[in-house]
Amino acid sequence: MATVGYHGAGKAALDSVSEALAMEVEGFGVKVTIVQMGGYDTGLFTAGTTNTEPLARYQPLRTEMEAMWGDAVAPEPQTAAPVIMALAALPHPPRRLILGSQSFEHVMAMDRAQADLYRSWEHLSRLAPG
Repeated sequence: MATVGYHGAGKAALDSVSEALAMEVEGFGVKVTIVQMGGYDTGLFTAGTTNTEPLARYQPLRTEMEAMWGDAVAPEPQTAAPVIMALAALPHPPRRLILGSQSFEHVMAMDRAQADLYRSWEHLSRLAPG
């Protein structure tokens, strides 16, 4: 997401390491679930991204981003705890879980868009033998 790319990069790295770990340990009966958290009120867009003085030349971009984020109030993080506890109790948990009703729709839409993009360039992708 724009303005928090460093946060997204860290999450992507953790996602990749978790996928590899899951494959490496599944033969030992160890289960790994990658929880894709939805939007919760963690302070990321307030305290988490406000540790520098804003430069005036970026105000138009900040205004555009603020409009994109909207005014919705995210739920408190502890509201996810019952689902996490239910997940931890499963004998056969999923490899991935999207946590959050709104986030579920958002992630599914992003996945469809990614698949559509891949399909639109399939002809070029298949030109290489690898």
